Amino acid sequence: MPDLYKQTDIELVINNLLNLVRIQDHAGDTREIAALYEQLLTEVGFNVETYEFIPNNPTLIGRFQRNTNPDGKKLIFNGHMDVIPLDHRAPFVKDGKVYGRGTCDMKGSLACILEAARMLHASRDAINGEWIVIANSMHESPGGRGEDLYALAEKIDLKADAAIVMEGATSDCTIAQMGSATFHIVVEREGDPSHQLFTPIETPHPIHVMADVIHALELENKYLNQQAIEDIGYASYFIGHIQSGSFYNQMPKYASVEGVRRYGPDDDFEAVKHQMEERLATIADKHGVRIHLELTKVRDGYRIAKDHPLVTALQQSVKQVTKVEIPLTGKKLVTDAGIFVKEMGIPTVCHGPDQRTAHGEIEYVEISELEKTINIYVQFIHEFFKA
Repeated sequence: MPDLYKQTDIELVINNLLNLVRIQDHAGDTREIAALYEQLLTEVGFNVETYEFIPNNPTLIGRFQRNTNPDGKKLIFNGHMDVIPLDHRAPFVKDGKVYGRGTCDMKGSLACILEAARMLHASRDAINGEWIVIANSMHESPGGRGEDLYALAEKIDLKADAAIVMEGATSDCTIAQMGSATFHIVVEREGDPSHQLFTPIETPHPIHVMADVIHALELENKYLNQQAIEDIGYASYFIGHIQSGSFYNQMPKYASVEGVRRYGPDDDFEAVKHQMEERLATIADKHGVRIHLELTKVRDGYRIAKDHPLVTALQQSVKQVTKVEIPLTGKKLVTDAGIFVKEMGIPTVCHGPDQRTAHGEIEYVEISELEKTINIYVQFIHEFFKA
């Protein structure tokens, strides 16, 4: 293995990454980036199948062609091709970093797995099983919520012994993640907007009712903060946007609030939704208004066993490359790992280049992080298939 590390063509990695980042496809239409990535996968030894479960959003399944035992273990690497819809200057390289929207979230990882494949192809080492790369298109909310991976789980009988989602962790091993859903709550009273002084005094004020809603969510947060979730912390409600009214002395008809509900890996989404509906119904009855809840799942949470061979293989691979023992942790952030675990029944961990600048105004990935990640992927593939 040490000899393989010396074969990394980092200039090729950087060039591939720049070409990938120049295409700024968002969830909703990722045909251009998918076409390029299919070409790059093919060039390094994958046979690629393309599915379009969601119109204009291809899902790629690349199968490494040099297998010595098709009936052996199956390993998946996964990454998304879409980027967030936030402008960034054109990609460039400076001071050991590659800058551009999507460099670390997560086209850096997509470039890393290409180089790992190229190195393994050049080494002529056998893959005692099947190695698969899945590149999906509908990741970044609000445009995508994993719809293409959910469709893949439903329509394709894809079996594997393990998977790595190539983001969300660089200095630890993620063995659990929170579930996440976005909520949009609307309070609506009878009648039309009216002048403050010409509104009957008994008319319920949507903003006052929404204050009760917010207070109820804060009380729920206090309760949740007493219910620790192993390895992760606490479930929560977070309010990020409130809106009501169009003029300072006009009684509004509506008030709305938007935010995030994070729930434990063992919690059921429908149960979480039902609980919110019950609390809101009580407030609506109290004030004589209608309260509508739209709770939309982002991803379910998940948990895998700490002694799972997949976890051990990743820890050993990172230590082999970096000489560092990474801890086992749970995360509040969500990745597509939840879909692989919950919908496909595939044990999954996360690993990729440092993502600290993801979703930032200035996004970059360090070239040293790309090199390290490539070597960890190559080491992991050997660890996995030899076990």
